[in-house]
Amino acid sequence: MTNGELSPPPRRRRAVLLGVALAVAALAVPAVIVLRSGGEEPAVAAAPTPSASPSASAFVARSPEPGDPPEIEMAWAGERITEQLAVLNTAMHSGDLARFVSVTQDKGVRGELERRFRSLRAMRVSGFELRIERGPWVLKTVDGRPDWGVTIAVDHCFVVPGCDPEKVSIDMTWRETPAGFRMTRISAVQLTKNTPMPWEATTLVAAIGSRAMVAAPAAYASRARSFLPAAERAAKTADKYVLGPKPDRYIVYLAGAAEWKKWFGGGNADWVAGIALPVTTNRSDIVLRIDAVPGGYAEEIMKHEMGHVATLAGRDYRLIYDFRWWLSEGVAEYIEWDGRGLGAYDGRSDVRRFIREKRYAGDLDQLGPGDKTPDWQVSAHYGLGFYATRCIADQYGHAKLMAFTDAVLRGGRSPADESPTSLGAPWKTVSKKCLAYTKKAVGA
Repeated sequence: MTNGELSPPPRRRRAVLLGVALAVAALAVPAVIVLRSGGEEPAVAAAPTPSASPSASAFVARSPEPGDPPEIEMAWAGERITEQLAVLNTAMHSGDLARFVSVTQDKGVRGELERRFRSLRAMRVSGFELRIERGPWVLKTVDGRPDWGVTIAVDHCFVVPGCDPEKVSIDMTWRETPAGFRMTRISAVQLTKNTPMPWEATTLVAAIGSRAMVAAPAAYASRARSFLPAAERAAKTADKYVLGPKPDRYIVYLAGAAEWKKWFGGGNADWVAGIALPVTTNRSDIVLRIDAVPGGYAEEIMKHEMGHVATLAGRDYRLIYDFRWWLSEGVAEYIEWDGRGLGAYDGRSDVRRFIREKRYAGDLDQLGPGDKTPDWQVSAHYGLGFYATRCIADQYGHAKLMAFTDAVLRGGRSPADESPTSLGAPWKTVSKKCLAYTKKAVGA
């Protein structure tokens, strides 16, 4: 107990893992929930850049003959690889596993393809298409035959027919054999160190609802089904706060201990219970550490993380804009506590303590806990972001809060520049008013 109040149960506190940047198109920062208690990397091919090499498509794709320029052989290889990609595309859509793995003679690659096939089919992949994004180029020669490297765009989305696909990129290696071109290597999705994606590394099952999907290793199939109702309720809440395109589904992965150390780079600390991070330029997915999420609190945690998806999907505010930690986390807390009174907020006593002991004077841009920040101060940082966000909604209106959030987090505007436009008051006035609001709310 603290000052006569019951401390909230040791279910979680939130902190930001400012980590690995995506290489797909926009770098990205994961936002996470934390507990209160606290393949092989793709080879770098010696490939010419597109601007430095002739385009294979400029040449007729015919069978190369001795003395032909390299571009003829490139065009021929590109056409043959495209034919094999069409086999993969057709097999994925029709559910033909045997045909999907027929493009390789390598046992290891076959296992990689089978795992991806089963997982993506379980997640009801739609809009699936593999296409050459860059290449081909000669990596090396084996027994007189070249190994061809290509970068492949994987267009995909889930569940919704006719959806607008998102793109990730992978590297492949192909070799001409007597049976035709065959895949000899497939890389993880190109997310720098933040890879592999769950559907690449683990054979998944999925429970799918009208607004959410919960995917998990087969051992946790029953947990995925039991989490789905809470995910559906959380998604219904998050939908009210969407600032960009509405997600087709909120995708939640449940990770066991092994998966937590493997998926998306596996660099998450043991005290982290959940994380939402971008996987494409427009989509963010959620991972929950299943042994750290009590069933009774799953819905709250998913509301917070889906709040990040609804407001931040696919963006990196620290690297692209002046990152506003307090607002990105504050609005996620605001969404988590949707419809509940101020007195229910579980970080109240920690905020009061922080204001008193740290002589907090309202500088929101100084918030953002680090790895060594004590648990109670982590809670206080999140709480201060929550109360500031809630203050703006209560004092200026929910619509104005969301317009302000959109302009600052998605549009890159500073609070000082945007406040007069969205809120109709100088930021200095808003900050002063919200500090007084927070002190009153926590009894400081």
